[in-house]
Amino acid sequence: MSLIKTKTLSIYVKVPRNRASPARLVKLDVWMSEPQRKMIRDINFGGLLNIPCPTIPAEFANWLFVECFDPEASELVFPGRGRIPVTPDSVARIFNLPNKGGKVMYELDVDAINSIQSKYDTIQGSAPKIEQIMEMLKNSKTADEVYLRGWLMIAISTFLCPPTSLAISPRCYPALVDLSAVKKLNWCEFVVNQLKDATIKINKKNYVRGCILLLVVSFTFFPSAVIRVSQIH
Repeated sequence: MSLIKTKTLSIYVKVPRNRASPARLVKLDVWMSEPQRKMIRDINFGGLLNIPCPTIPAEFANWLFVECFDPEASELVFPGRGRIPVTPDSVARIFNLPNKGGKVMYELDVDAINSIQSKYDTIQGSAPKIEQIMEMLKNSKTADEVYLRGWLMIAISTFLCPPTSLAISPRCYPALVDLSAVKKLNWCEFVVNQLKDATIKINKKNYVRGCILLLVVSFTFFPSAVIRVSQIH
C-alpha cells in the first residue's frame, strides 16, 4: 500500500507494478537523426516523438487506474464530481496516433514470429530483450525498415502496451510485418482496448499492462474534475 498526497487528495491505494514509461522513447529521440524522425512521422506516429515528460507519476497514475477507471464505460469516474472520457478520440487528441482503419492484431502468430526473427540477428530463437533493441537503435545511422520496426517494438512494449517482462512481446509482431500497413491500423482503439483488458487482469496479477499516462493526461485536460479529500469515500 502507498499513500498518495496532493493538494486535494490523500488516500492509500494498492500500487500494482507497471512498466509503462515514455523514458526509453525520450532517450531514442536524443539519438535519432532527422531522416529517422521523418520515417516515424510518415506512419503517423510522430506524436510519440518529443514527449515532454520522461517519467510518469506512478502512484497517482495507478490510483487513477485502480480506483477511478471504469472499463465498461471507458471513463475516469469521480463520484460527485463528474466523468472524464477515455476513448480512441482521447488517444488521438493526446498522442496523435492513427484513429481509424483495421484492427491491430496483438497475438502470438507463428508466421509473424518467423518473419520478424528472420530480419533480426538479435532475436533468433527467443524474444529480444528491450535493451538489446535499444542498443541496436542507438547505434543505427540509417533510416530503414529495420530501424522503424525496432522503434515500433520499443514504442509498443515499453509505452503503449508493455508486457510484464523486460523483453519485447512477440504479440506485437503481426502488426509490424508489413510496415506500409501500420498507419492503416487503428492504434488509438488498440491503446484503449489494452487498458480495458488490463483492468480485468489486475486482480489476478498485480501489474498494469496499459498506457496509464493516457489517464494522467486525460485528467489534466479536465481541471474542473478536482477531487477534494472530503469526497473520497
